[in-house]
Amino acid sequence: MHGSGAEISREVFWNILGPGFPTEQVLLYVLVVIALLLFFHGLAKSGFFTRMKAVTSAKGSDVERVNNAWDRFWYMVVDVFGHRKILREPYQGVFHLFIFWGFVALAITTAIVFLQADVIWPIWHVWFMEGNFYLGLSLFADVFGFVAIVGILMAMARRYFMKPKWLDEKAEDKVILWFILAILVTGFVVEALRIQATETDPASPMNPYIWFSPVGRTVAFLFSGMSMDALRDTHVVLWWTHVIGALGFIVFIAYSKLLHIVMTPVNIFLRPDTPQPPIRVMPPEMFENAETFGIHNLEEYSWKDLFDTEACMRCGRCVEVCPAFNTDKPLMPRDVIQNIRTYMENKAKFALDADGNYHIIPDEEYTGPALIGDGIEKDTIWACTTCMACVEACPAYILQFPKLIDLRRYLVMMESDFPAEVMDVFKGMENNSNPWSIGAHTRADWAKGLDVPLLSEKGEAEYLFYVGCAGAFDDLNKKVAVSLAKIFKAAGLDFAILGTEEGCCGDSAKKIGNEYVYQALAMANIETFKAYNVNKIITMCPHGYTALKHDYKELGGSFQVFHYTEILDKLIKQGKITLKQPIENLGTITYHDSCYLGRYNKIYDQPRNILKALKSGSLVEMKSHHAKRFCCGAGGGRMWMEEDLGTRINQKRTQEAEASGAKTICTACPFCYTMLSDGIKELELSEKLQAFDIAQLVAKAAGLDEKTNKSGNDEEQEAAN
Repeated sequence: MHGSGAEISREVFWNILGPGFPTEQVLLYVLVVIALLLFFHGLAKSGFFTRMKAVTSAKGSDVERVNNAWDRFWYMVVDVFGHRKILREPYQGVFHLFIFWGFVALAITTAIVFLQADVIWPIWHVWFMEGNFYLGLSLFADVFGFVAIVGILMAMARRYFMKPKWLDEKAEDKVILWFILAILVTGFVVEALRIQATETDPASPMNPYIWFSPVGRTVAFLFSGMSMDALRDTHVVLWWTHVIGALGFIVFIAYSKLLHIVMTPVNIFLRPDTPQPPIRVMPPEMFENAETFGIHNLEEYSWKDLFDTEACMRCGRCVEVCPAFNTDKPLMPRDVIQNIRTYMENKAKFALDADGNYHIIPDEEYTGPALIGDGIEKDTIWACTTCMACVEACPAYILQFPKLIDLRRYLVMMESDFPAEVMDVFKGMENNSNPWSIGAHTRADWAKGLDVPLLSEKGEAEYLFYVGCAGAFDDLNKKVAVSLAKIFKAAGLDFAILGTEEGCCGDSAKKIGNEYVYQALAMANIETFKAYNVNKIITMCPHGYTALKHDYKELGGSFQVFHYTEILDKLIKQGKITLKQPIENLGTITYHDSCYLGRYNKIYDQPRNILKALKSGSLVEMKSHHAKRFCCGAGGGRMWMEEDLGTRINQKRTQEAEASGAKTICTACPFCYTMLSDGIKELELSEKLQAFDIAQLVAKAAGLDEKTNKSGNDEEQEAAN
């Protein structure tokens, strides 16, 4: 397409509206300016600027958000354009990707046409939209416009015919889909009218290239019987309809969740550059001079906590994976974020003065709704297991559960308002450094007769085996500690334990909200570790692993921390542990990923490597596994709380194990081991399922533990007897 074809291209984009086009061009510019003004007016009317005043008034501490700016930028670009997180759910991910890339392509095409027709040609009289470039652009716009329509239809099918129970719906949701569909369809109809008027004539130099607009050409068949005047008049009407619709869509963005088009990429850029979802740091000196602890006022959150509410598009990914929601408890992480946003808007009625300035209102003067109770209900706050599923799933990188931890802190440390059964847990931690409140002097009794070296006697060791409270006091998990000690000794590992000098890691206290008790426990451990020059630590519990490896750094404790599965996997590969005998009656094995081992620390392969090395049964995965695994229900201090609402989380997970066809559930976490063993008993599945910790199976396969022929459930019953 050269020569006269180039002139036809100018006709297509320049003169198709007929005489008087310059006047209409000015009108178009005026409408664009009006649309932009209405967009900003919409932001004001929708409360965006008011909420931003609340965001900037926030006083809470936060982590670094703009360090490594260039890396953050490219991470954001890849995540947004590649849909890295969104595509984890194939159906939703694909239709969003189709819509996204359809609009990106059409925006690029529109920008090029604008530059050609409204900038380059009027100023320099240069026409570049010809030849292969024009044909390629035409094909590009048509294909991606069609892809966007497919995406919209898929989204509509999900809204109208296969709507999941966790997907909320506001009036705007369906309006958005129909609005976008109308813009796309009118765009193709306008193109079809142009093609029918200018390119279907065999004498037209564009006729040989007509299928470079495949969708427009196909739609043009519908108008083959129209006269040229009718085509031109209809084209003018629909062109303006399409343009006004597109400009109206820009205005609509300001009033709807579509604002996430802008806010979500910003939120991705501002994501925390930390190994764990950051929970607000409370320095030890804070306990000496702070008037309140935790959060009960909006402004006590960090600015980023409040900004998260602007990035939330209500997609419901966090709700879909939430174990509390999926067992009929009053927690939907999406609604936590949305309720904070709503609370911001409600509080603004009290916090804005006559001049529109936002000011923080002292508690004694504030008469509006309360954040805890009115904004977010207490049952919602206590339902969270801190499994991190919401954070892992969120495509906008919003931190949901850390916001609940801060509310718990206020309830616990300021109001003493927490589940009654937790009181004994706190007393046990304070008095005996364990949640069972068993005498601290018995912490090393599990090791009697095993000749396990004490660090106080040995002086130093390469590894400190940090047994934890479950391994020291819980009858079921004492057997796991014994198995690990035998394995370490057989492998020639240079290790020792602290015995009675060991204290509770404090994780449950921290996640329940008692930061004071947590820090007292943590600092006592850190002092002991440093006194013995401890550098490398092996933990049995993923919760202790997370606390010692990450949380203790905030209090000056920096150590190399390993979960025992990392050590066993290494020892097996090095040949220092020989798995010389098969284990009978295991059948098919399924592995339950601990939330704190998997999502928090990305340890997925090592436990599975160990199970495969056993060669004592095939390994199958449950319906939810790896990053999408379902929680056991014990995290976030829920191990110590009654589960009165809905159904039991551990039972739902046990049912998943049963559905996998496995005979044996394996764990690598004391909490998970306890919860799944209980789930088997509660559901009366002992004839079909059995639970073991991986360490027990390794000890048995290595010929170190002859008692592991029995399931953990049977062993627990024997211990009780």
